Amino acid sequence: MSDQPLLTYRVATSPAPLQAGTADTDSKGRITITVTAGAEDTYCDWIQIAVPGDAAGGGAYFTDDPKPVFSSDGNWSTGSLVQVTAKHLGLAGEGLYYRAIFHYQGDDGDPFDGTLHLGVGGELVDSTGTLDLHVTEHSDTSSDPDDFVSRRRTVPLPVTAPVFYLNAFLARDDDRATVPKTKFSSSDNPYLSWESNGSYYRVFDGDGEIVYQGSRPSFTLPDGALAMDTTFTLEAAMSPEDAGSGFETIRQYAALTLTVKDPTLDALTVEGGISGESGLAIGGNASIGNSLTVSNSLTVNGSADVGSGLTVRGDTYAQSALTVNGSLTAESSLYAESSARISGDLTVDGTLDANGQVNAVSSDHYVRIRELRGPYGEQLSINSNVEVISGCHLNATGDLKIKGYGVLSDGDSIGLNNTYYGGYLYASTYEKDGDRRIPYVWVPGDRVTESHWRISRD
Repeated sequence: MSDQPLLTYRVATSPAPLQAGTADTDSKGRITITVTAGAEDTYCDWIQIAVPGDAAGGGAYFTDDPKPVFSSDGNWSTGSLVQVTAKHLGLAGEGLYYRAIFHYQGDDGDPFDGTLHLGVGGELVDSTGTLDLHVTEHSDTSSDPDDFVSRRRTVPLPVTAPVFYLNAFLARDDDRATVPKTKFSSSDNPYLSWESNGSYYRVFDGDGEIVYQGSRPSFTLPDGALAMDTTFTLEAAMSPEDAGSGFETIRQYAALTLTVKDPTLDALTVEGGISGESGLAIGGNASIGNSLTVSNSLTVNGSADVGSGLTVRGDTYAQSALTVNGSLTAESSLYAESSARISGDLTVDGTLDANGQVNAVSSDHYVRIRELRGPYGEQLSINSNVEVISGCHLNATGDLKIKGYGVLSDGDSIGLNNTYYGGYLYASTYEKDGDRRIPYVWVPGDRVTESHWRISRD
């Protein structure tokens, strides 16, 4: 079994180097092996890894059933680590080993291709030395299985005395996720974890407030802890506090910045233009020195002062004061529960609703209205004198009434009823002469054909 493997194996450990445990503290170690193709086509049907499981080999070893680490493209499979003797591995001595065999499940006619990730992780014994990793492959450059031979490589890995370490400070969606992230929503509760052999940890937010303290190297952020982009600082210590008499515990620190897709900001100052592709909600005051463009809706719970133009492609809600020193373009609805002051032009492509008063009292300005209507189901009231400027006309396609009575106009047909005797005035068939006809009053009181008269304007 002197043949060297044909595939390429890259070995890494965490921590690096591996560290032995102590009588009081367990030390977890992880060995990973990245397998790639060699210099020539290689056909391989299984790969075996083995690590010491007792002190018979004279070096460091794993305890308490380590677990295999495995990842592939689906063409490989593995079982659990099992404990075997050195003889089963073809090694000298009487030592015990943890062994895992990874089997190829693909086409026997295909050479090894791609990348295979193998490994083992678990607790290490409290002794230093060398931990021998044994890697064996069953392979050949021929695709004929009868030509396959076992090829072994032994990788000595140093195991040192414990050294205080802190690394791999990461955030994930939850404790089951394997992919680290740095971007979340404000409603998320990211799971933060790290690797360390410390005994006590504290995590601070950007304001220096403690969001976690304890002995576990992981926790889930509570609700509301991620309102905006935040840098979290992790403090790891071997002791939770100094012991006095000049003793100061050693601490290590790591930082992790998480960004928020929908942050809540205490204040926002924008010197140039600000563009919101979705909703923009402002709980306090907003002062914008230049233009503001919002592609969706804009809600202002406090006051907003825009130094230049404001363009909103969705609805605009102003629950307090809204001041625009330039032009205001609202392509949908505009709601102002308090005051809205626009020094420039106001353009509304949708609906403009005013639940309060609308004042347009400047002598040199005016309001242009295409069609004026009253409230839904109610009449329109005008509480002032109305002057129709010379050269303009008032056209009423319906009835025009004063104090409930219709107003007569040029061309109207009327009847004249005597208020004293009663009866309608009508043009009789009797003529005074050839140019004049005698009018009479129709005493029965009903309308006759001759009682209709038309008003004409001179």
